[in-house]
This record gives sequence, C-alpha cells and structure tokens, in this order.
Amino acid sequence: MGSNKFISMVTTMLKIGFIGFGGGTALIPVIEEEIVEKNHVVTEEQFNDEVMIASITPGALPVEIASGVGYQTVGIRGMIAGATAMAFPGSFLTILFLVIFSSAGDAINTQIGYLAVGISAFIILTLIRYCTGTLQQAKNKKEWLLYLFIMLGVFLLSGEKNIYQILGLSITPIFAMSTIQILGTAFFVILFSKGELRNIKRIIPAVIIAAMYFFCVGNAHLVPLAVKPFLMGLMAVLSIIGTVQTIMGSPHQKAFAGKSLAYSVLCWVVFTFILSLPAIYITRETIRFIGTGFLSSIMSFGGGDAYLSVAQGLFVDSGAVSYKEFYSNIVSVANALPGLILCKILSGCGYAIGYHIHGSVVEGIFVAICGFGCSVAASGSIVIAVQAVYDKFENLRIFAAVKHFIRPIISGLLLNVALSLYLSSILGVASGGLTAPILCVMALFIIGFNYLLERKKGVHLLWKIILSAVISFVACNILI
Repeated sequence: MGSNKFISMVTTMLKIGFIGFGGGTALIPVIEEEIVEKNHVVTEEQFNDEVMIASITPGALPVEIASGVGYQTVGIRGMIAGATAMAFPGSFLTILFLVIFSSAGDAINTQIGYLAVGISAFIILTLIRYCTGTLQQAKNKKEWLLYLFIMLGVFLLSGEKNIYQILGLSITPIFAMSTIQILGTAFFVILFSKGELRNIKRIIPAVIIAAMYFFCVGNAHLVPLAVKPFLMGLMAVLSIIGTVQTIMGSPHQKAFAGKSLAYSVLCWVVFTFILSLPAIYITRETIRFIGTGFLSSIMSFGGGDAYLSVAQGLFVDSGAVSYKEFYSNIVSVANALPGLILCKILSGCGYAIGYHIHGSVVEGIFVAICGFGCSVAASGSIVIAVQAVYDKFENLRIFAAVKHFIRPIISGLLLNVALSLYLSSILGVASGGLTAPILCVMALFIIGFNYLLERKKGVHLLWKIILSAVISFVACNILI
C-alpha cells in the first residue's frame, strides 16, 4: 500500500512538473487539483498547511509544497522524491534547450512564444478558477465579502503597474508591491495581533504601520524611503513580541522534532553531494557555485521574478555568467518552458558556467545538474525546518489566522500573475500581423474553449494544455 502511494505521489509530481507553466504561485491550483482532488494524496487541510508553510519560506514554492506532501505521504524518501520529481522536468528541458540553442537560432524561441500564447491562456483560466474557488469556501456572506476585499486589495497592491499598462496609462504606480512585501506585511499584522484580528488595540496600530510601510516602499514613496529601515525594524520587533507572547500563553506545545529535522537536512546534504560529484571532479570552482546556489535560493523570498534579480546579483554582476547570456538565453528559455524559475535559472547558470570552462557540453551538463541539486536541496531543507517549528506550535492562534487568510491573499497575487501572463506571454509576442486585439481575441477563444472542455468529464489536463498550445501555434503562424 505504501509503495503504491509513493509511486502515485512521485508520478503526479512529475506530471505537474511537465505541465506546470507559470511557476511559483501559479502552480498552486494545478497542484491542488492533481494532489487533492484527483489522486487524493493528501487532504485539502493538509495541502493548505503546506501552502501556508511554503508561502512563508524562501525557495521554490512548488518544490517546497512537493517536499512537504512527500514527507507527509511516505517520510524522508517521499520528501526527496517528491521535490525532485517536481523540479526535474523544467530543469531538464531548460538544459536541453540551452544545448540546442548553442547551434540553432532565435527561430525556435519565436515558435515557443507562439505555443506559450495558448498555454498562458489556459493558465489564466486555471488561476481564475482558483480565485473563484476561494470565494466559494467562505462560510457566510460577511466572510465572502472579506475574502473579496482581501483579494482585490492584494491585487491592486501588487498589480497596479500591470493595470496601468493594460489601460495604456503612463502613470507612476503608487504601490506596485512585490510578493514578499505583501506577504511579509500580512504576517506582521497576524503575528503582532497574535491571531486575534478583533483585537482593536493591536489591529489599528498594525494597520497604520502597514499602511506607512506600503506608502514608503511603493513606487511613489509618499512616505520618505529613509523611514524604511525603521519601519521594517519596528515590524520585526513587534512581530517577535506578538509571537513570543502567543507561545508563552499557549498551554499546548509539542516536542520539537530535532532529530528528525537533523536527519532530513543531512539527507539533503548527501543529495547535493551526490549530484555535484561529477562537477566537483571537473573543477573546484563547483564548491563556490554550490555555496552561491544555496545562498541565492535562501535569498529568493518572493517568487520567480524576485529570483531573477538575486541571480543577476550573484552570477551576472560577479562575472560568472555574462549579462547577454543570462537574459538572452537562460531567462528567455526558462520563461518559455514549464517548471520553476528558481530551479530552471540555477540549472541554466550551472550549464553556462560549466560549458565555458572548456567549451564542453558534457561539462556544462554536469555543473547544471549540480545547480539543479542545489535548488531542490535548498528549498527542501529550508521548508522542513519551518515545518518542524510549525508542528511544534501548530495550535497557536497565529497559525490558525494564517491558515484562514493565506488563500485569499494568494488568490489576490494570482490575479496579478494572470495579468502578467497576459502582458508578457500573450501580448509579448505581438509583431507583424499579430496585433494586440488579435492576440486578445485568440486568448479569449482559448479560454472559452477550455471552459467548455471543463464542463465535459474525461478530458485530461494534459490534453487541454496540448490543444491550447496547438491552437495558438497554428493561428500565430497563419496570421503572421
């Protein structure tokens, strides 16, 4: 029975990795559909716990969810196998296309862009379904309105720049907040209020501080940017105070699973070492690359877009990878393929570094595998540490509050992801006969087509993605 559950979990994660376009938070509804609704690997409550933990942890979010689900399913081996299966397809395809692009031109990249139009339209429908599902989970009308208010608020905070771009307005956004800024502020309010959101004495100061922070870090800087360190320090101190007070007042505390945590981290270290052995044999610079890879993963708090800036700082600015190669090859390929940005970019940087040692594709692949191992191990080890803390204090009110509000917050972020996909992957291919109105009509047609398919039972998710890609590919090549 355990073996069947293990195989089912791994094959499901592997499939999600191959069909998971959009990455990061965009994969949450896809994972939920496959893991919870179809294959019943974990319950919805268990899945929501993993989403919550992954959302407050740096690293590749889907890998962290897969790692947690795998651990709940069959323990350590499930943790490693689930995370690896989730990350493997995107990294493998990225390395494969980088090898191909070394001898091919930009024509392949253009054709991938045409395929991405249909895939992005399909993802947009999936994200909208997840958001409407969030509203359906509300227990009553008041909670429904609260969820809607949170979703729209988060969407406006994160997607203001995209909204202006859609409307053709040249206005400097007041906010345009990043994922980490929004999540960090939300957790501050919850931690400082000790999960008691009706505690006016704490909620009002928390909201005022949060508003000042938003106006400070927003693009308009209505509050002077010089105040940012003070506000961040104040939020950190108040969050710690609220957390400590909640823990001290909680009579129910479990034992900390220190041995289990240490063993899990050790397994991830061994995992990284095994995958890095060929690269270490080629060059001792691999040791530095491993350290940089882990550091970049730990710093990637805020999703795929945030990781691009981190990777540029650590790999491009240091001279390990050229600016042109990073953005023209690695980033463009990673954005056009399924999988997780962090894992794809780190694998791609590894390939570039290894390839330029002696101009060998094999050496490039070996260092790319090392980068893949770093991305998976870093995300898996960090999330298991956070999981251990959560398991000890899961009955705290602050965790109950986070679990209650994490889904509408994520839904608001997903609305912005949907808008970003429309702008970058759909309107981004506009050229020649492919005007913005034509692409918009094409996207709406594909969304409507998939909506009709969803009303018919028995149409597999993979077939929906393939059909969407084929429709856009054929249409774009005809219209161009």
